[in-house]
Amino acid sequence: MSEVRNNQDEERVKEEHDEVVNNAEDKETLESSKENSKLETETDVNSKTESDEKTGKEEKASDVEEPVVLSKEEIADLRKKAEERDSFLDQLLRTRAEFMNYQKRVRKENESTAQYAIQDLIIDLFPELDNFDRALKLADSSKDFDKFVEGIKLIEDQLFKVLAKYGVKSIETVGKAFDPNLHEAVMEEENNELPHHTIIDELQGGFLLKERVIRPSKVKVSKRTIEENDVKETEKTENVQKDND
Repeated sequence: MSEVRNNQDEERVKEEHDEVVNNAEDKETLESSKENSKLETETDVNSKTESDEKTGKEEKASDVEEPVVLSKEEIADLRKKAEERDSFLDQLLRTRAEFMNYQKRVRKENESTAQYAIQDLIIDLFPELDNFDRALKLADSSKDFDKFVEGIKLIEDQLFKVLAKYGVKSIETVGKAFDPNLHEAVMEEENNELPHHTIIDELQGGFLLKERVIRPSKVKVSKRTIEENDVKETEKTENVQKDND
């Protein structure tokens, strides 16, 4: 019994010794692995730093441009082109100045034209003003009213001829159908004999300048109170009655 116990104690001691030895070996292996990993990391960092420095030097070297050397012919050609550029710029500035002066001159001419546009018309009206003056003097010295009226009518005819010379003409009214583009109806008069809104009187004359209305005519127009069909029936009945009689 004592021998068996001694054998068990020896085996336990041996196992503990082996476990201590294994732990020591594992610790040495771990420390060796850490040192190797550290060395590899330092090696990679150094390699990367050297690579970056090399790349930076190459980029810096590429940024530096080599000086361009021009021949005498190329320099002469550049000078010629510079002279042509200056010449074109001078011509452009001169042309611009001339155009601005032209614009000012045209503007003044237009203003002058607008200011004196009716000069010719006024000159043509002077003789008619002289005729009015003579007619008034004749009225003071003569009691012949008919001749005075005749003279006024002649002057009126001359005035309309002057206006016609400049494209002014009267708007036709009496007997025409009312046209709101040409006429202004200021009065209505009941009239069943004429078509509705036929002009029966002119209260103020209207005028056209070329094709533009510069003053519409003020007129009096007819107003029907009976429809045309009713008028026709009434006329037909009256005619029948006359035939019977």
